[in-house]
Amino acid sequence: MNDRLLIRAKVEIRCRITCFTIYRLMRAGQFPLPVKVGTRVVRWLEHELEKWRAKRPRATGEPR
Repeated sequence: MNDRLLIRAKVEIRCRITCFTIYRLMRAGQFPLPVKVGTRVVRWLEHELEKWRAKRPRATGEPR
């Protein structure tokens, strides 16, 4: 298990979503919550993001 802590900018790149989408999904209970590491500092656990990414549907390229 990989327990690296990632900053929000790295989360956006890794998950290919925007800051707005991260917080919208968190409010909806559909994205991993960050770990508080300071008064105004949070980080996301890399292994939790990888689990989230693995559950995302894959694009097939086929029309609906």
